[in-house]
Amino acid sequence: MTRDSERPNPELADDLVVIGEIVKPHGIKGEIKVYSYSERPENFKHYKEIILQEPVGSRKRLYRVLKSREQGKLAILQLEGVASREAAENLQGSKVWLRKADFPQLDTDEYYWHQLKGLAVINESGRLLGKVSRLFSTPAHDIMIVTGAGHEYMIPVTGDIIRKIDEQEGIITISPPIGLLEINI
Repeated sequence: MTRDSERPNPELADDLVVIGEIVKPHGIKGEIKVYSYSERPENFKHYKEIILQEPVGSRKRLYRVLKSREQGKLAILQLEGVASREAAENLQGSKVWLRKADFPQLDTDEYYWHQLKGLAVINESGRLLGKVSRLFSTPAHDIMIVTGAGHEYMIPVTGDIIRKIDEQEGIITISPPIGLLEINI
């Protein structure tokens, strides 16, 4: 894979996850401000390379991260090959992608959202509720949206509800409290 920041990388495809967006340039030396979708801009300190997708079109390019720091809820990055404000302005609006393999290792009972999307959700008696269509975060906990059979369920992602996540089988087993599924109908 080429690391030249000026060449497209068509071989990048299925193993990518969007993690943020470039909101604007920072200063005159080519730094960029990135809004992190995980709300953790400090995570960018761990990334050696990112992939940017141009705001118009779908071309993606690989960039090496030279420096990273936080500024409030944003990450400020210096990328190889981006050395002027004008070059940084040209990247404004680009989506920031990361290879799944480059995500930090998690503990055995932790999962990234992209690992849960698309998994089937059943209750402990084996009733299929649907598949995880999306997730979002609240101050209390994450919520997974399960869609299937004409219903949409909002299931809190907490240890007392999620009983088992089997990525190999593609199944999440839940034990919802009484009434949770009924209030979602």
